[in-house]
Amino acid sequence: MDRMRALQYLLKVADTLSFSQAARAFDVPASSISRRIADLEAELGATLLHRTTRAVRLTEIGALYVEQVRAGMSQLREAEELLGLRSATPSGTLRISAMPSYGQLLLMPALERFSDRYPDIVLDVHLSDALVDLGRDQVDIAIRGGRQPQARVVARKLDSHRFVLVATPQYLAEAGTPENIEVLLHHRCLLYRGPHSLIRWQALTAEGWQELPTVPAFICNDGAGLMAMVLRHKGIALLPGWSVAGYLQRGELVRIELAEPVSVSRAGEGGIYLLYQAGRYQVPKVKVAVDFLLAALSQPD
Repeated sequence: MDRMRALQYLLKVADTLSFSQAARAFDVPASSISRRIADLEAELGATLLHRTTRAVRLTEIGALYVEQVRAGMSQLREAEELLGLRSATPSGTLRISAMPSYGQLLLMPALERFSDRYPDIVLDVHLSDALVDLGRDQVDIAIRGGRQPQARVVARKLDSHRFVLVATPQYLAEAGTPENIEVLLHHRCLLYRGPHSLIRWQALTAEGWQELPTVPAFICNDGAGLMAMVLRHKGIALLPGWSVAGYLQRGELVRIELAEPVSVSRAGEGGIYLLYQAGRYQVPKVKVAVDFLLAALSQPD
């Protein structure tokens, strides 16, 4: 039995809880996936998966086994890539995950310059708001906004994640500039839809944080789409400061200052973080990418 292949199949089934999805990932029949894992179970003398006609899930011992296998496979990949230390030229595929808006606006221009400097590195960029597990998802570098992560990763702050209310001068000339949240609620509010729900605005009032009962004039799950509507004078949006800085400097947008702070979260502004696993920094392609992106994207608070 090809133990390595069986383990790869097992990890994919554990991630997807589906033989058919795992089969599509490896471009093999689902029966091959099932048979290889069954052979592995027989060799180990343990049941790793509960199978029914409708679902598949890990057994208790299967979950523990998968956790150890995943760690071992990650170490094996790192050991193989460390062989590249003998080469003076960083190379290989570099997998990067980033938030769509940040990726399109700031990361991609930086990666164009990075690619010119390191042509032997193949960039595999995935733009998504979905959270990633660097080890499980085989991602070398992730860029995410929020509070500083605590577990198992190195987090280097690139920028603040402060949200600001903005609109065009034309919109404000026609609709007026709100000075408090009561007036704001009568304006056309453009809202962002996150991966799981609509992102409601929060205001810090004298009574504490409260969710604003805005009636959305427009909703979009794409930051570029939301920005386009703001620039077409369609209303007021609450956007990250890093995404609107250029528009504010050019006078295309105006920042709206209210008596009460407004944000998308009650937890504070957070930051934009570049994330990577400490052990992976020894791999040449990861090291040069981390160093380059920190120099290209880091902003003073």
